Amino acid sequence: MAEVRRLGGSALISASVQDGVVTLTGEVPEQRLRTLIEQELLRLPAVCDVYNQLRVSAPPGALPAQLLALLAREGACATGIDIRAVGGIVTLSGQAESWFDRDAAERLSWTLPGVQAVVNRLTLPAGAVDPAGEDEGSAA
Repeated sequence: MAEVRRLGGSALISASVQDGVVTLTGEVPEQRLRTLIEQELLRLPAVCDVYNQLRVSAPPGALPAQLLALLAREGACATGIDIRAVGGIVTLSGQAESWFDRDAAERLSWTLPGVQAVVNRLTLPAGAVDPAGEDEGSAA
């Protein structure tokens, strides 16, 4: 048995049940709702266990601000980096000041809630030294 339900506008979840075990997939807007759904299912007498694979989506516009905060905490320079987030895809463009900044932007993007893909189009200044030992003028 599988059923898809829309909860409160932005939550879209699917549930399947086999031998009293409910598997949840989909996306909800906040962690509190993810936990509440699981707890309510566990109250049902026929439910033995719940595999909660629900993802928490980030609020619109929040990902760029969150990434900038992470970059600052990491000591990376975000000047010249343009961050766009649409539908779980983060696109990085512009020019990073160094390989470290370029790498940090991509790596930290993956840690944000709801991110399903990262497109790194950041370039580097002419003469930037590749940490692997090769000179690069730009990276795409």
